[in-house]
This record gives sequence, C-alpha cells and structure tokens, in this order.
Amino acid sequence: MTERIFSVVHDCLDWARALDPPLAPDPDALLFLLTAHLDAGSPDPMDWSVGDVDDIARTVRGWTGASGDLRPTWLNWCDFLVETGQLVCTESPRRLRAAIASVDPEADGPPHSPAPVEEGAFPLLHRLGVGQDGEPEPIRPVLRTRAGDLDAAARSCAVLADAARLTVWADHGRDLDPDRDDDALTAADTEEAAAALDLDPARVRELFAIARDAGLLRTTYTRVLPGPTARAWADGEPGAVAEAWAGGLLAMTRLRGMTAFLILTDLFVCGDLRTPADVVDAYGPGVVLGGREADPEQQVRRVLDTLAELGAVAVEGPGYRTTPLGDHFMVGRLRHSGAHVPLTPTVGAMSADEALTLLEEGRPVDTDTLLERWTAARETATAARRLWEACADPDDWRRRNRVAAHLAGLEADLSPMLSLYTQHPVLGGWARRLLGAAPGPPTSHQAAWAVLDDYALLLDAGLALPAGDGDRYAPHAHDFAQAMWLTGHPVADAVLARCAAGELGEEVAGAARSVLEHQLVGQQVDAG
Repeated sequence: MTERIFSVVHDCLDWARALDPPLAPDPDALLFLLTAHLDAGSPDPMDWSVGDVDDIARTVRGWTGASGDLRPTWLNWCDFLVETGQLVCTESPRRLRAAIASVDPEADGPPHSPAPVEEGAFPLLHRLGVGQDGEPEPIRPVLRTRAGDLDAAARSCAVLADAARLTVWADHGRDLDPDRDDDALTAADTEEAAAALDLDPARVRELFAIARDAGLLRTTYTRVLPGPTARAWADGEPGAVAEAWAGGLLAMTRLRGMTAFLILTDLFVCGDLRTPADVVDAYGPGVVLGGREADPEQQVRRVLDTLAELGAVAVEGPGYRTTPLGDHFMVGRLRHSGAHVPLTPTVGAMSADEALTLLEEGRPVDTDTLLERWTAARETATAARRLWEACADPDDWRRRNRVAAHLAGLEADLSPMLSLYTQHPVLGGWARRLLGAAPGPPTSHQAAWAVLDDYALLLDAGLALPAGDGDRYAPHAHDFAQAMWLTGHPVADAVLARCAAGELGEEVAGAARSVLEHQLVGQQVDAG
C-alpha cells in the first residue's frame, strides 16, 4: 500500500503541474494525509467519503510532524480525484469538498463520539470479529460464477435497466442543479428525462441516485458525466453489468439503514436456505428499522422479497438463499472492507480436487448438485477418471464414498475406465463394486480396503460396526482380519480393536485378537 500511496502522490503532482495556472500541492502534506487515511482503515487512497474527513482530522491532530496548513493540499487532492474521475466512493464531490473546506485539521476539536450503530448490526460485527467481544468466523469458500452468467442475470433487473436508460439519456453530460447542496439534475432536465423515459419525475430522481451508486453516472462539482461502469458496459467488458448491479443494489432496495445489507450478509455467510424467523433469531428484532413497533418477521420477509425482485436472493418454499448475483455483491463489499473471502474457480475451470474440496468445505448453496454440474461441463469419461484419481489418497474415504455414489448414478458406460483400476490398492475394491462384481469375502487387499472405507464412515459418525457383517465374514474371519491389518488403512487398527471387542461376533473377535497379538509381538521384537 505504501508504494500505491507514493504512486498516486506523483500522479496528483503531475496533474497539478499541468493545470493552467499550475498548482503546487505540498507533497509532504499530501503524503501525511494519505498515510493518515490508510492508518484510519481505508482500503484505497482514492476512497473518500464525508465521514472520512472528520476521522482523518482527528487522526492527524494526534500526530506530530505536520507542518503548515493541510487544508489547501487536501482540497487539491479532492479536486484531483473529482476532475480525473478517480474518486472510488459514490460520495457527492460537492459534499466532500465542502466537508474538507470546513474542517480544521490543526484545531482541537470536541471529544470524539462514535456514531451510533444500528442495534441489529451488533451480532454481525461480533460474528465477523470486529465487535467488542467478537471472534472472527472464517468465511467458507465461495463458488465463483462466470462473468457472462452474472451479466445475464443483472440484465434481467428492471430497475437497473431503467437506470441504464437514464444514463443513455444523459449522453455526454448534463449540468447539476446549482441551487442544491447535493447532486441532482436540474428541474428542467428532470422533467425532460421523465418525459423521454415515460417515468415520474420522482422516479427519475431515484434512478439518478441509483445510476451514481452503480457507476453508470459520475458527478463533478458542476456536471453529470458517464461513469466508468457505463463505459465498461458499452465496451462489452465481461462483468461490467454485474458490477453496475452490485454498486446500485442498496439504492435499488429503497430501504433505510443497514437492513438489506445485514439480511443479505446473514444469507451469504450461512450459505443455506434461511427463513425470516432464522434471520430475526440471528440479529434480533432490531435488524429492521421500526421492527419493535411491528412484526419483525413480516418486515424481514418484505425485505427478502424486495431483494428477490432485484435478483439478489432466490425463494425456495418458505426459505430464501443468495443467488450468484447476491454472492457477487457480498464478496465485493466484504473484500473492500478488508475481509478475506476465498473464491474458488468457476465450475468449468476448477480441477477435480478443487471440486471435491469445495464439497467438503463449501456452503450448501454452492455444493448442491456440484458434482453433477462439474461432470456436465466435461466429457463424461474424462470427468469420471479425474474424480476417481482425485480420491486416491488413503485418508480420502469420504471422497471415495461420495465419488462412487456419483459415478454409479451416471448413465455413461464407465467400465473401460473402471477396469483399469481393479488392482489399485486404494481404489480397486470400489472399482470392482461399480463394475458389479459379486460380493465376496473381503480377504483381498482391495476388498478389505473398501470395507474399511465403509467402516471409517461409521467411526466418523460414532456408530457401531454392522452386526450383520459378522455372520457373513465369520467363515473367513482369520483371512479377513489378516487382510485388514495388512492393508495399512488409516483406520485398520481402530476397526480391529472394535472387532476384537466383539462388535462383529465371536469368530471375527477371536481372529482380530490373534492378529493384534501377533502385531504386538512383532513390535516388541523390532524394539528389542
């Protein structure tokens, strides 16, 4: 970040020197301000809001080493961001410059009183590890969606489409209303846009705010101009439509406060279907402004229905879950705030190992039908072979069970591929099962390994070994116990101990005890 600050300082100085007449911002003062901005927690030197101004003023008052008046340089920096279109935040340039002009970085100000936080936000702050008693809850991996698919979903949002229509109407720019402190079209332009787009003037004003947040429009101190997202969208840049949708989402909800963000965050972090009651349980009735005067579950449901209309969540029965677009919004917001959000490759780009890892670690919204989608994106035999090879590690009995069930459900003939693995020390028993081999006594290495995989799953679940296996294995008890021991399977010793305790009957118990005693004698001889 230090290199980034030095770079943007040089850019600002070059811009100032090229003006007519040229300006001469104090480079030391500018470096000082941007370092304070970073120290206050900003993720980007170009990201400034009105709220940042007082924070930075308080920060620099507590530092030593500042010389001269910082305000002129600060205003030069604001002008640089606005005139070059590099202001990241959708803050009004007018309001930002006015805040900088009125603040006094060198004067002692009143004691800082933290801005009140909405009550419903406290559970989220604790959950993300930034509350008073919060411990970070790691965010599970999130499945990346193809930019083209996100764009297609975003294009179906009617509100975004109207904001885009307003952007096209604004064309090469319009004047801002000079009689207002905030950013707004002039009254005449508002009426003209309303007539051209067949909308109410009040709706035009709403769409103007949405288009600014979406990056479709940007404002200077006096003008409305096409924004960076509008240019990217017009150029057909993949992901540009989805970025516009994500930027404008909260404005499109027309909701006050943090309600929509809090609710969407709960769905995103849980990664599964959530009912309004679940959300209220997670945050309390304060999650919705005014929730104490009304039924909070009904108010949450209305918010969720609004998010569903905009494409951020999907409705499944009584529950709601995030869509890929909703995930895209959350990933961007959380990463911008400094949170670590692991993203996997898309289904089409991920390896078999990455797909199986996501199945083990991911959210239900991502893992549901994942293997089916992953296989469908490839030639079936190739996909089956890659999945099969990705679960050959001795400790991967959970993967082998999952992959075998998946392969068994495929309609393609996999016998040529499976026949190559019948003698594999780890996969062989499973390959024989999938080929339909008649079940026999598990006295070979491959058959014993597959049985031990079955038993490993039972041990993981804290369940007993199936008593019925004892009757089937009793005639071959010694060979079965010997085969289990010789496999070297990670749970072989634990299963032999269960067998020795009698879980599979006396015949198998005696054989298991004999094998374990032989193993103990061997260890003593080796030690001697």
